[in-house]
Amino acid sequence: MKRVFGIVLVMMVSCSGGWAQKIVPSAAFVLNLDYAKFRNNDSTGYLEIYYGFYPGLMTFDLHDGRYVGVLAVSTRIRDAQSGAYYVHERSNVPVIIADTSAPSLHSTYVSQVGYALPFGEYTLQVLIVDTLAPSRRDSIELPLSFKGYPDSVTFSDIELCSNIKSSTEKRDLFYKNSLEVMPNPTLVFGATSYPMMFHYVELYNLNPELSYSVKTEIVGAGGKPVKESSKSRTYGTKNAVEAAATNVASIPSGKYLFRLTLSDESGTLLTQSNKTFYVYNPHITATRMSAASVKASELAGLTADELAKEFREGQYVATDQEIKMFSQITTAEGRREFLAKFWTEVEDGRLGHPGIPRTVYLQRILEANKRFHAMGREGWRTDRGRVLILYAEPDEIERFPSSENSKPYEIWHYYAIENGVEFVFVERSGFGDYILVHSTKRGELQDDQWQRFLQ
Repeated sequence: MKRVFGIVLVMMVSCSGGWAQKIVPSAAFVLNLDYAKFRNNDSTGYLEIYYGFYPGLMTFDLHDGRYVGVLAVSTRIRDAQSGAYYVHERSNVPVIIADTSAPSLHSTYVSQVGYALPFGEYTLQVLIVDTLAPSRRDSIELPLSFKGYPDSVTFSDIELCSNIKSSTEKRDLFYKNSLEVMPNPTLVFGATSYPMMFHYVELYNLNPELSYSVKTEIVGAGGKPVKESSKSRTYGTKNAVEAAATNVASIPSGKYLFRLTLSDESGTLLTQSNKTFYVYNPHITATRMSAASVKASELAGLTADELAKEFREGQYVATDQEIKMFSQITTAEGRREFLAKFWTEVEDGRLGHPGIPRTVYLQRILEANKRFHAMGREGWRTDRGRVLILYAEPDEIERFPSSENSKPYEIWHYYAIENGVEFVFVERSGFGDYILVHSTKRGELQDDQWQRFLQ
């Protein structure tokens, strides 16, 4: 197995001004993760995992004129059938900074690990912890299906990259098949970051004497290609590599599918591979007034910090990927464009919730803050605040005060949702914070034994 963690990242730039003893970021720590599977032999495949993080979101202590921070990285791969851990590794990634004004402090730092795995079903779990502030952490868990490769022509997974170039440095972390292949775990490309999207894929079981047609497509919403290209190639070998780049600087911001297909000379499709990615191009504007542009006018005048605060409050209707993407946007203009699109989708309904107008959502935030502030937390961060924001004011609230045998609790009833649902909150701590312990709403916490929390 290939183990390649434990890198030291050093930014050496002249330092000016006074030194603070500690750097404590305000934004949440974010882990970016991607992976690709390749053929290894007849019984195993080779899994590469790509990690990305931002030093600007780490905590640092000052030591001997330099700032030092350390990330603890835990990588576990569990067999889905037996539950046994095939991989269980922990590594430390030290980061040393000589200048807090260095632009690279806000760049993405990337590493990778690789493992040979028997074909089967697995669960991948990755946890990264800021060791100087252990509550600052991020984790990702996802299923992995590793199947054997057929005897016919086939692709490996597609690896989307920030750069690919020729290399002879075989000891380099990102070297493979005479190339330096730099992954982009964020999967975000565009004019402000990576205008050229590189891809790397391995081809197996080719006929060295035949010519093939290789087609790349960028597919947008509704399955319509927004960019495509084709070329004819004779590889001259049974197994080969396809590495190329696509300019995405002129594609509007959004979610896309990168599709790679291989056909024979007659046009018969032999194999195909797909990969989801994201484009962020704030310089591209619509030629007509759209719902998103109308929404952007509502956000005009808000500062970058005010826009960030609004998105934090909107996290209950945001996806994990949107939260990660927003963390990478630092300008007010970029955040405004992102939020305009975000609120437009929220108002149309998403994640199983009916449409909620932005003004209504923000009004519910204010109401939650007014009524449910507890234990130093704003009301919108509490369980009752979240339920109020997502489902509006309940039709009925049953309040049960404390007694000799019971802690105080509330039952909220919604009669128009799913033919009637309820939410049960118990004041478990004694400090006025009511915790959700049970609900009959689909997708919410369900615990038929919730009465035990009353003791």
